[in-house]
Amino acid sequence: MAENQKSIDGIIEKLALIADGLEELFPEGTIAVALELKNDEFKKVQKNFRTIDHSHKQFKIDLSGVEFMFLLNESLTDDVDNS
Repeated sequence: MAENQKSIDGIIEKLALIADGLEELFPEGTIAVALELKNDEFKKVQKNFRTIDHSHKQFKIDLSGVEFMFLLNESLTDDVDNS
């Protein structure tokens, strides 16, 4: 891993392990991972990064050359409107 950064809930560390594994499998490849998440999961990841505007519906981070894209799936939000 290029940086030693810690997160509150271990998300960054787990993503770094995934990045390392993908780099081992595909050392010559360009790697990008897209994750479409429900609102609660999206916000949980987003809390780990200070510079991200929390009103955005998508963001990306680079860990050791692996790009992780986080997309908010608004059709999977936890809010249910029964009206």
